[in-house]
Amino acid sequence: MSSASTHPGQPVQAVVFDYGNVMITWDPVGAVSGRVPLEEWDAFAQGAGFHELNLRSDAGEDFETIVADLAAAHPEHPQWPGILRTYRANFPHSITGHVPGTLALVRELLEAGVPLYLLSNFDVEPFEYARRLVPELDRFQGLVVSGREHMVKPDHRLYRIALERYHLDPATTLFIDDSPQNVEAARAVGMQALQFTGAGRLRAELTELGLLTGPAQQPPITPVD
Repeated sequence: MSSASTHPGQPVQAVVFDYGNVMITWDPVGAVSGRVPLEEWDAFAQGAGFHELNLRSDAGEDFETIVADLAAAHPEHPQWPGILRTYRANFPHSITGHVPGTLALVRELLEAGVPLYLLSNFDVEPFEYARRLVPELDRFQGLVVSGREHMVKPDHRLYRIALERYHLDPATTLFIDDSPQNVEAARAVGMQALQFTGAGRLRAELTELGLLTGPAQQPPITPVD
């Protein structure tokens, strides 16, 4: 479901964006490419539960504690803590670029005077690197990063922190995220919400909500001869 019509007739007054895989592309294997054999990474990611380990970092938990817990839980795989450390040390290589088209939408929303905010699951230290990849974030009204708050989406409390800190009315605030679970959590706290599947569809949705007017203004990509 992609409709934002949680509150029919309520005009959107503010937009809250997710970051990873909405503005920047995150592919964790990029951090270990050429450093850890792909077969070993796949075995680690599945067997050690990389997603859950990463969420612990996103929740602001001490990295050394996470590594120690990993070593204690899997003594049969003594190489796994080293793989996790390799990922962390080379985190910038996990950001493989900008999500096509999203930053153009962000710039148009900013130029239209729409107040923008960020609500992202992100470890504090890596975020300080990643935020510099999108200078437009400096023009956002507020940034809520999970590692600073010690909780992660889809925890409803994290959404409420953003709403209360910046005095946002959930009924007139639109949340955009690539995760269906995070979108549903936003709706559960009363926000309007869209699941991001690509900039083309998002442009159409924002236009129908009255946040953008008319078709895209930037020139199309020119074919290479």
